[in-house]
Amino acid sequence: MNASPAHQEFSRPAHELPHDPADLVGRWTRVHSGHHDRVGVLVHATRSIDAGTQGWDWSLRTPTGVVSGRGELRAAPLGDHDGGRVRAARRRLRATRADLAEFAPRDTAAEEVEADLELLEWEMAARP
Repeated sequence: MNASPAHQEFSRPAHELPHDPADLVGRWTRVHSGHHDRVGVLVHATRSIDAGTQGWDWSLRTPTGVVSGRGELRAAPLGDHDGGRVRAARRRLRATRADLAEFAPRDTAAEEVEADLELLEWEMAARP
């Protein structure tokens, strides 16, 4: 007699599911770039065709600056497995916010850093 159920559902963790990068625009996202992953707010992701090859034009606003690329885009929303990356991003954004508050006049860069930090906090609080 077999004790296993006749039908077993297989569920994959959110970080393994394929994601359409266009759906992740405006969210904190992990993008596999070269030999490592980058974490930031996906600013734009549009499909492009270069020399008959399909890919993506994209840019990611990270705590250290904007990263852009063209070609394959492997992106996923931040999840439970990204705890270290989230802490590092949070720490860097808070340090940047403190530097801007002390040394720079109030401008859009400070507002952008504040908005990115608030979005990160909201998304991490809302994840299942």
